[in-house]
Amino acid sequence: MLPFHGSNEPADCSDAPIELAPDVWWVGRRLPDDRFQCHAYYLRNGNNGVLIDPGSPLTIETTLAKVARIDDLSAIRYLVCHHCDPDIAAALPMLSERLSRPDIQVVTEWRAMALLRHYGHRFDYYLVEEQNWRLPLEGDRALEFQLTPYLHFPGAMVSYDTASRILFSSDLFGGFVPDAANLICRDLDVLIASAKPFHQHYMPSTELLSAGLTRVQQRWPQIAMIAPQHGHVVPGPLVEEAFSRLKALECGIFALADADIDLKRLLRIAEARSRLFQVLLSQAAPTQMLVTLKLVLQRIRGVRDCVLSIDLPDQGWTSWSGTPPEPRLEGPPPNWEQVELSTQPPTKLSLLIDDQIPVDEDVLRMLKDITPSLQSWIDGVVEEHQDHLRMLELRQQATTDPLTGLTNRRALEDDQPSGAYALLSFDIDFFKRINDSFGHAAGDQVLKKVAAVMTKAVREGDAVYRLGGEEFLVVLPQIDPAMALGIGERIRSQVKVLDLQGLAPDGGVTISAGLFVADPDQPLPFDAALAMADGALYLSKEQGRDRLTVA
Repeated sequence: MLPFHGSNEPADCSDAPIELAPDVWWVGRRLPDDRFQCHAYYLRNGNNGVLIDPGSPLTIETTLAKVARIDDLSAIRYLVCHHCDPDIAAALPMLSERLSRPDIQVVTEWRAMALLRHYGHRFDYYLVEEQNWRLPLEGDRALEFQLTPYLHFPGAMVSYDTASRILFSSDLFGGFVPDAANLICRDLDVLIASAKPFHQHYMPSTELLSAGLTRVQQRWPQIAMIAPQHGHVVPGPLVEEAFSRLKALECGIFALADADIDLKRLLRIAEARSRLFQVLLSQAAPTQMLVTLKLVLQRIRGVRDCVLSIDLPDQGWTSWSGTPPEPRLEGPPPNWEQVELSTQPPTKLSLLIDDQIPVDEDVLRMLKDITPSLQSWIDGVVEEHQDHLRMLELRQQATTDPLTGLTNRRALEDDQPSGAYALLSFDIDFFKRINDSFGHAAGDQVLKKVAAVMTKAVREGDAVYRLGGEEFLVVLPQIDPAMALGIGERIRSQVKVLDLQGLAPDGGVTISAGLFVADPDQPLPFDAALAMADGALYLSKEQGRDRLTVA
């Protein structure tokens, strides 16, 4: 079992080497008052020792002193440089003077070699891409390499010791540490907290970081420990979750601004950007997204409110604000800060900015940057809107009489009244004579004219139905018997004076009607109420037609 190295370790340059595994040591130097600690590691390998990420002039003397306590310096054969930055490679000229062995090689990738040579050292190179990404060691042991491009250097790589199963991860998993005396950290939250600011502004993007970490995991699924060049060593039990947590970090935050400005503010913007992407993934409804979006923006920069407006096909500008939840048929609110998103159809995010805080241009730029991810969400909103319109159209077709434009019997099934209501049942008298004498086209014209009379004679909120053939029904909600009787008589009398010359015998028609007024204190099922109205209608016909009978 690996020893735990806690805060009681000495923190000056006289530190002893720390054994991480058999034949594997930490040999770095802790720099006082420096949160950016750089680690070097040594693999004892007979007469071909491996020094990983040697260091700079600030640390190399301590590193060599520690190696000397493990091995003779003449055993150093390989110098692994995971990339070419000064914190791991600036000591190469000093090593050229201190190490006399003629066959020492710098183990690296060709793009790093192109820059490492400018340090002016004397060593030859062992290019990993030419050696099948592998450095054989004693016995069955080997140091294997994996390219991690652009993390943070184009030719950056990591290495893996097949004997100890330690991943020497270079900048990956590195961090700024407040306590340099702790090498191994067993608190995952502390590890990620220190790694977060380092990765967010060193690594170019979340996508590249996640892809690089996935590639490493696929190559070596049984990593026992992670030994980064900066920050804390990650012990075995935390390795898998550390990979998962690191993949989710929002990176490339300096791309959010035009200049190198306040890091804390950029981190807040990056955090908001990450949360916005989560909103887009998790919130399907516009209202839910707006509520969450408002909370995210308020945490960055004095945004008091926001409205999302989409120029929907066949409907025009439609706006969501979260309160009320229903969309409104109106455009973006005037006098608000407008962020035009390059989506189709046109979309605007309107921001109500606090008067005391100026508009943050980087926040506006960040909002525009999320446009590609927003497009699929906009597509979903538009598709849902179009589906809704199609459903309304199909419902209207299914519940509307195509000849008269009145609602039909199917619609009546969903619109049954309750409480104090009345039903007026109508039937055109001797309608068959019209079809027989003037044809069905004339009959259709009569039906339309009668329907128009009924529609004009009723109150707002009343409903007129064509139940089929020459049968009509008027539903009168919340009405007293006298008013219901008055509306029925008005319809009957107005139909009687219609000018139907050329459409009906004698140039006109009459209608018979039956009225049923529901008693709220003794309610009947709707089918029974309708039967009462129909019974009164038939009684009108039996009594000579052109009259209204009350059930």
